[in-house]
This record gives sequence, structure tokens and C-alpha cells, in this order.
Amino acid sequence: MFVLVAFVSIYTGRDSLAFFAWQKYGWADAALVLNRHDASLATRIGNHFFNADKEGVYDLALAKRHYQRALEIDAKALEPLYQLARIDFLRGDFASALEKADRIATDYPDFKRLHYLRGLIHGYAGNLEKAEADFLAFLEWDPQSWAGHNDLAWVYFKKGDFANVERAARVGLKSNPNNPWLLTSLGVALLNQGKNAEARAVLSEAENAAEKLTEADWHRSYPGNDPRWANRGIAEMREAIRSNLGLAEEE
Repeated sequence: MFVLVAFVSIYTGRDSLAFFAWQKYGWADAALVLNRHDASLATRIGNHFFNADKEGVYDLALAKRHYQRALEIDAKALEPLYQLARIDFLRGDFASALEKADRIATDYPDFKRLHYLRGLIHGYAGNLEKAEADFLAFLEWDPQSWAGHNDLAWVYFKKGDFANVERAARVGLKSNPNNPWLLTSLGVALLNQGKNAEARAVLSEAENAAEKLTEADWHRSYPGNDPRWANRGIAEMREAIRSNLGLAEEE
């Protein structure tokens, strides 16, 4: 009994030291040496380097390393596998991202948020029909998501289906009025259908909405992207709106 109690005390102590090493000093390697069995700890460290907690740093290599460590501890863990799929997508490795997404779909069929990520993967890989199906499935689960409606509109735009771009953007704006992304999609859809007067009005709204965007807004909208690119992203969006507005003003 004494040996067992002593062992448990030491074991608990190592867990506490691991938590302290990470929370207090940010010593990732030391924390994982002290605690080799806690997948959630490795995942939290991965989230820090993926900036998922909004207080960390952005280092995809370190994030990937710790998510992989979490999967070595627990091969069925959902969060690290999902985050690794996101990292693969951000790096343009669509085949690997899709393989991980499909594993999640098999093991966690009720994880509906996956449809959004898989829609992005298919869309960037050029599998537009599959992308459309995934975004529609995602919107069944979260019908008020502005990003879901906007990315569905993006898929229709890539297909040259501007009527459906317009429809998707209008549906999204019902629950997300004044959203600059949806307003831009709607304005571009109208412009490509020759509805220049309507496009001018909508793109003017988009321009006003985009002028109010902050870095924090951008980070919330692109949680997996490098936060250092926020200002550039906002500037490029504003420039694109102005450019389209200029086209809409032509007769």
C-alpha cells in the first residue's frame, strides 16, 4: 500500500510540474517530458503555437509537432487531427488535409463543423461539386454562418454561376447585415450579371463596412491564418472593393 501511495504521489507531482512548466514558463518540451501521457496537454501547446487561444504565437511547424505528439498519445483524439488537417490545408497540401478530414468523418460522424473545412479543401483543390455539397451540409447545421454563405458564394463564383452567387450572398445577409465579405460577393455577382446600378449601391455599402474593419475582426474571420498579415489583408480587401466599384461605375 505504501509503495502504491508513493507512486501515485510522484505521478501526480510530475503532472503538476508539467502543467506548471507550461502554464508558468511556456516550457513546452519540459512539460511533455514530465507528462508523456496527456494528449490534452500536447494539444493545448499545439493550440498555443497555432494561435488558437488568441494569446499564443504563430508557428505552424511547432503547432504541427505538438498535435502529432498528441496523436501519438491518443490516435483517436479529434482536436489535434482536425488542427493538423487545417495546417495541411493552409500549407496547400490538399490531399493530406482531405485524408485527415475523411478520417474524422468516419470516426466522428456528428462533427458537422468538419463540412466547412472540407468545403474549403475541395474548393481550393478544384473539386467544386464536392465543395458545394459540403458547404450546403455545413449550412444545414449552422444556417446563420456568414462565412458558410460567403464561401458557398465563392464556389458558385468559381463555377461562373453568378445568379447563385447572388442568392447565397443575399441569404447570408439576412442574418449578417452589413457584413463586408457578403456585400462584396453580392456586389460582384450583380456586376457580373450586368446590374451595374445595383452593384454600385451594394459595393458602396461594402466599402463603408470594410473601412470599419479592425485587425481583431480579421483575426476572428481567419483564425488559422498568420495574424501578421491582418493589415495587409484588410488593405487588399478595401482595394478590391474600390476596383470593383470603379467597374460598376462604367456604363
